[in-house]
Amino acid sequence: MFFHDNRKKPVGLGVSVAREYWDAEAQKITNDCPDRDDIQFQITAKIKEYEKKIKKLKALEIPVTFETLFETIGKRMDCTVGDYFKQIIDRLEKVEKYGSANKHKVTLALMQHFKSTSMGFDELDLTYLHEFEIFLRQRGNVNNSLTTKFSILKAVYNKAVSEGIFEPKSNPFQLFKVGSLWTNTRKRAITKEDIHKLFELDLSDRGFYTQLAKDIFLFSYFMAGINFKDIALLSYGDIDNGRIYYARRKTGKMMNCCLTEQAQEIIDKYRTD
Repeated sequence: MFFHDNRKKPVGLGVSVAREYWDAEAQKITNDCPDRDDIQFQITAKIKEYEKKIKKLKALEIPVTFETLFETIGKRMDCTVGDYFKQIIDRLEKVEKYGSANKHKVTLALMQHFKSTSMGFDELDLTYLHEFEIFLRQRGNVNNSLTTKFSILKAVYNKAVSEGIFEPKSNPFQLFKVGSLWTNTRKRAITKEDIHKLFELDLSDRGFYTQLAKDIFLFSYFMAGINFKDIALLSYGDIDNGRIYYARRKTGKMMNCCLTEQAQEIIDKYRTD
């Protein structure tokens, strides 16, 4: 029996002993068991095998779970990098994480322009990462954009390892540090003067949707920066006693904020009932 993180799983050795020679409580064979040394050798070898695998998973920064420990390595070795990327994109879309799915699609498309993705994960080595970076820089990608793409690639790589798609000899991302590409960008905040100018700006001659875009932006500003997706899901029933109550679409966390006078004016402007 293999124990890990308060879970247990039986591990077969291909040998058996009579019930009277097995200590169920201590999970070991008894001292008087015939062929005890030979059986104990097999047990010890199996334990060392999994201890070695645990060390390797930790070294590769892969979560140690029953799934990663006991997944039959090689049963999906025919899965290419491109195929697996598409699987991940499909999963993201099924749970409606369309923003993340689109970022994966962009990264995959760039990889396909760089080289064929009909390759195994074992070919995704340090040389590939360096050459892919050069390719992206030649296409005008700057450090911040590169970091996003390599973070996605690293996440897909680690996911493939954790799901048993392949067993790497080493993790190229340990030498190719994605974080080292990051360039701090000075945070920029819009001034109150600019907000006032936008509020007073007359866009009546620019069409309905231009005016709507302006009002949604201002509504977000007046409502403590509420996310645009959360705005789209608001209803009149979310307003109670001068406050708006809603659940963040991204996290599910319940939020509430004061309904300002300016925000109320925008609501009234589009109210139809």
